[in-house]
Parts: sequence; structure tokens; C-alpha cells
Amino acid sequence: MQRRIDWLDQHAMVTVSGRPGQRRMQVGDGPFKDVSMETRGRFRRIVHLGEGQAEMQVAVHGETAHIHAFDRIFTLRIVDPVAQAGDESGRSNTVARAPMPGTVVENHVAAGDRVASDQPMITIESMKILTVIAAPDDGQIDRIHFGPGDTFNKNAVLVTLKEREG
Repeated sequence: MQRRIDWLDQHAMVTVSGRPGQRRMQVGDGPFKDVSMETRGRFRRIVHLGEGQAEMQVAVHGETAHIHAFDRIFTLRIVDPVAQAGDESGRSNTVARAPMPGTVVENHVAAGDRVASDQPMITIESMKILTVIAAPDDGQIDRIHFGPGDTFNKNAVLVTLKEREG
């Protein structure tokens, strides 16, 4: 699994691989290190990373984690893969792009339909995970680029909204 983590106003790609009890973690282009965590109470954790370890307290609110470790408080935000794809491809209010390669499962709208911002437009499947792609803004559907069963690549334009006039 690879996700972008926002931390101290910086972005880092974090990759975690392996089975439970045998996990390895890589931050950016750094080396993979063995990683494990012990739970000691509701909020206390001991993290083992490579040869080191640290005690920390963790509080999670949605996609944001507040971590107290090394006498500092860190705030981490796990970036939604759909938002990440939009950031990487130059977010637009007139197109919805694929966050990863996959297959269309269902179209919830058709050309000519009016949509509200965040309204579900299309459901995709990637790596056995269903993801709903929502409207990037209020508008009218100009084109649905893929139908159920069609495959697409990362950053492919899935749905285009009509340009607003004036």
C-alpha cells in the first residue's frame, strides 16, 4: 500500500508492505525498514522502526492523526487517493480523473445531467476496492468517457463537465 502523507507542510510517499507481523515501511526513496507497533492502553503506542523505537501517544480524527513523540507533537494527514490524483494531474473543476488504474463498475450519471459538487458520478474498481468518483463542482455532464466494464489508466479523464459560460 502506498499513500501520500502530509507532515509539517511537506509531502512524503509512504509505502507499507508485507503481512501482519512482517511489515516493512519506506518513506520517499529511503530504504525499507522493518516496522511494528505495540499498543499500551487506548492512546499509547511503542513503534519499532528498524533498530530504533519510540513511545508515542496517538489521537486520530478522520484522516488526521495527532502524534506526541520525541517531546514534540506532530500532525499527519493521510491524503485521499482521489484527491491525490487530482493534485498530481492538475486539479480542474471540469474533469474527474482516475486516482489509479481500474475498471468502471457503474455510471451514476449520463451526458446532459446536472450534478452538484461531491455528487457521485461513477464507481470504479481498482485492486478489488470500490471507489466512488464525485463531481468536482456544480455543473452539467458533458461526457462520460468510460462505461461499465471499461478499463482505464491512472489520471484518465473519467467524466467531463461542460465549461461554464461567462
